[in-house]
Amino acid sequence: MVTLIIAEKPNVARKIAYALAEGKPVRKTLNGVSYYEFNRDGKRVIVAPAVGHLFTLAPKTKVYGYPIFEVEWVPVYVAEKGKSYARDYVKTLRELAKRADEFIVACDYDTEGEVIGYTALKYACGVDPSKAKRMKFSALTRKDLLRAWYNLEPTINFGMADAGIARHVLDWYWGVNLSRALTQSIKRASGKWMVLSTGRVQGPTLRFLVEREREIANFKPTPYWVIKMLLEKSGEQYTAVYEKERIFDENEAKIIVEEARKGPAFVERIDVKQQRRNPPYPFDLGTLQREAYSAFGYSPKKTLEIAQKLYERALLSYPRTSSQKLPKNLNFKTIIQNLAKLPEYKPFAHELLGKGYLKPVEGSKDDPAHPAIYPTGEIPKSGDLTKDERNIYDLVVRRFLAAFADPALREIMKIIINSGGHHFILSGARTLKEGWLKVYGKYVKFDEMILPKFREGEPINVIQIKREKKKTKPPARYSPAAVIKKMEDLGIGTKATRAQILETLYARGYIEGKRKIKVTPLGMNVVEALEKNVPDIVSVQLTKGFEEKMEEIMKRKLSREKVIDESKEQLMKILKEFRAREEEIGRELVKRLIEDRNGDKNTKKKKAVKELSEEEEREIKQEADRKVIVVGKCPKCGGDLVVRYNRRTGKRFIGCSNWPKCNVTYPLLQRGQIIPTNRTCCDGAPVVKIREKGREYEICLDMDCKEWKKGRK
Repeated sequence: MVTLIIAEKPNVARKIAYALAEGKPVRKTLNGVSYYEFNRDGKRVIVAPAVGHLFTLAPKTKVYGYPIFEVEWVPVYVAEKGKSYARDYVKTLRELAKRADEFIVACDYDTEGEVIGYTALKYACGVDPSKAKRMKFSALTRKDLLRAWYNLEPTINFGMADAGIARHVLDWYWGVNLSRALTQSIKRASGKWMVLSTGRVQGPTLRFLVEREREIANFKPTPYWVIKMLLEKSGEQYTAVYEKERIFDENEAKIIVEEARKGPAFVERIDVKQQRRNPPYPFDLGTLQREAYSAFGYSPKKTLEIAQKLYERALLSYPRTSSQKLPKNLNFKTIIQNLAKLPEYKPFAHELLGKGYLKPVEGSKDDPAHPAIYPTGEIPKSGDLTKDERNIYDLVVRRFLAAFADPALREIMKIIINSGGHHFILSGARTLKEGWLKVYGKYVKFDEMILPKFREGEPINVIQIKREKKKTKPPARYSPAAVIKKMEDLGIGTKATRAQILETLYARGYIEGKRKIKVTPLGMNVVEALEKNVPDIVSVQLTKGFEEKMEEIMKRKLSREKVIDESKEQLMKILKEFRAREEEIGRELVKRLIEDRNGDKNTKKKKAVKELSEEEEREIKQEADRKVIVVGKCPKCGGDLVVRYNRRTGKRFIGCSNWPKCNVTYPLLQRGQIIPTNRTCCDGAPVVKIREKGREYEICLDMDCKEWKKGRK
């Protein structure tokens, strides 16, 4: 019997082979792709890799415009440029499948991994996916992989596979059709192609970012006053604040200051409380992304990429998880013993091992596929990790160790000072017992404000009481980590896709700013046009509803066909509305895009757009997207000879850049691409190359040149 194990990536195939082989596996190559052979339990086993998705969706027939719903799975090298490397992996799996009697999917255990395995079996191997077994693991250690081998699932997880396939189909339907609709609207309104895109999750995400921009733009600051008391105690100065944090009436603030200054000032009451601060929960992906952003400034995408690399090297468990719970069967003691071999964790690990009983804190969030992220106990070699990898590894290890540590104990002290019948509060805080802060304190900021000893009734030496005028501030812009959290809260996207959605918005030019995200005029325009005309495209509720239905598919409570059909029906309704307003949407986008391009970039975009005359609109369209083409130097003044356009007719000609001081002009053919040659002809007139409909020829720009007349013919 020959068993073919399909891994998701080449380095994971190698991990699996070396973990399962009785002895050392034999590395072989086929079509330039490495795979492994070995014996295990009387079987001949082949481990061969995919390289991520080998198949993707594409139209069954070449169709322009929209709507388009007839799609099929094709090799990625057919559908996408730059992925020709996948051809060899498909070919290798197809040839190896002919030798195999048994098939096992060992891709990442999530919806994407299940789709990769499903499509590889069906379209590369020509095998019914229901005939394949499943290795299920959350870490790539030898122990975890052996456990998965001896506890094979009888089939792949068809709930996850169907949910993943449905997601791919829905994302294709919405992304391709809506992007084509936007692009077509601009083409219809302006006659020019400008590719715009949106999608099922992309649109609602951009919308809540736009809503924050509106809140900021519409925000009107309100003045308020803060009252502070500067006092002296034991030779040190301290600041107490008035019990009412903000006073919005200036007269009230003045009266309080005047009365408080009269005194007398004394300690009216001392409040001391002890706070027990429990350790933080183990990491799910979203929390890891937010913490890595806070600690290192890493984008959510970068954090996921680094965590994935550490997983593939068996240093961390699988990162795409929403769980805050560690597996019950995990040998915590062995992992901590191994971590103790690293000097930076040795004292914390030994302290935990001395407790005898190891029980981690856990959060409420769970994930049926994978536990919280944890270090596997595999130890990286010295110098084996990059700085970024060390940072993420350290963050996860310390968070894991902290989960087993004792709570921290904090003392919070409030000194309530009475001055002239008004109360001021002097606050202090200190850590009485570090507990988990010993190991994780480098990533947590607690204020340490140790106050001198006060007693009730004690007079206070007041140096100054003053009021400070301030203004309320608009809501802050989202950070990348805050966007991921907002998407989680809204229930749009998945743990595995949210970071990529954010990167797509950057790539499309809809947002900018790496730490504080600002929506560009383009992003604002797209959302405003869609909200006004077809609001369902950017509806959070609609997207959330489909996310919930895909969860139901995963639980086998809904069929993927039903959800796909529902989505198609909803989208057809949206596209029908879009089609009815297509030119109007395009005109809005064109006008606003041109205004933003030609207007003052530092001026806020007006909400109302002035209606343009046909002549103005034609002129604006002609000027939009044109690049300055310099064809040579002016023979009269030495300025640049550039391609210009007649404001009345729109026809092109060559003119001097020093116009109106210099009036040198040359006529131009109205068709064909103009390519400078850096050569001159009659009286210094430039020679240019014209490229039109697959042919090229050179002409002199002087009308009286014989060669020009010849070229014209």
